[in-house]
Amino acid sequence: MTATFSRRTLLKRTAGLASLAAAPTLAVPAIAAAPSKITSFRSTSKSWLWAPEDFAIAKGFFRDENLEVAVVATERAPNIDALLSRSADIVLTPPDQAMRVQMKGQPVRLIAGMVNKYASHIVVRKSVLAERKVTLDSPVADRVAALKGLKLATTGAGGAPDSLFRYLFAENGINPETDVQLVPVRGGGAAMLAALKQGSIDGFGLSSPTSDLAVRDFGAAYLLDMSTRPPPFFEDFLYIAVATTDRIIKERAADLNAYYRGLARALKTIGDHPQVYSEWAAGFFSDLDTNLFKQAFANNSKIYMSDPRPTEVQFRRTVEFMNRQTMSGVDDRIPSTFAFRDWADQQFADAHAKRVVR
Repeated sequence: MTATFSRRTLLKRTAGLASLAAAPTLAVPAIAAAPSKITSFRSTSKSWLWAPEDFAIAKGFFRDENLEVAVVATERAPNIDALLSRSADIVLTPPDQAMRVQMKGQPVRLIAGMVNKYASHIVVRKSVLAERKVTLDSPVADRVAALKGLKLATTGAGGAPDSLFRYLFAENGINPETDVQLVPVRGGGAAMLAALKQGSIDGFGLSSPTSDLAVRDFGAAYLLDMSTRPPPFFEDFLYIAVATTDRIIKERAADLNAYYRGLARALKTIGDHPQVYSEWAAGFFSDLDTNLFKQAFANNSKIYMSDPRPTEVQFRRTVEFMNRQTMSGVDDRIPSTFAFRDWADQQFADAHAKRVVR
């Protein structure tokens, strides 16, 4: 049966439809995409060396890029194997540790720099330094010579403190295999301090705040302050960089771009607004008393790069640093064919620079 409508009914229904069309629609909230996640490995949980990453996490700089950074502290070094085994997406590492595997054809690249001072300090018992009549003001050669016969802790073969000791010994004619004892200590700063307290070692190489705590609480003194008074060769030396693999670069370029932007923002904030960084750092390094924190902040707040782009100069110095250590027999000489492009991938620095210009 066909339905029929009067003219009046049709007008009423048409008016009703028109009023519905004119009524305001309710806005449906957009559902934000879940943040991507990157796993970042480092050798210790807390240090001025990787504090810019912690600062960026705390201030939400990565979150603003829709990225979550999960930090893993291994309490050992080096950590390049975590990249190659796919346990980590990125590793905060001294570039020479990456170079050791890069020159053997492993697909590892640096994508950003963080620290351009070789800020693993050398601290030794005050009594030993007094006996050997050297201080922080003595010539570098005299200070290095004072290490002969001592037991010196490192984070392990291939770690940054071990490499620094070997470089200094090679520069000053000391055989690291016979003239000193390099003792690998696992467990980070706490283990180093415990070994110093127990008399198992005479000194160690490690970054602040562990070196500061050794001076304050365990009768040590700085023999080499690598942040504020480094030997000239280390004035602009890429010490902590962000490494990843070619696979991650190919598969997760957007996430690496987000990480680079968050890190760059953290480094710029540290440089432009040191008070903001100081206020955050005071809480982060809460185990330092006020006076020690002021000293540590003054020493360490200047170790960071303002721009995380690795440079050709830093590459050449890393090659020279590595080649000098060949005298100790622990490394192969870097081949002349090994080039900057084998060491670093600049696409994320380039992308960030274009974004900033715009």
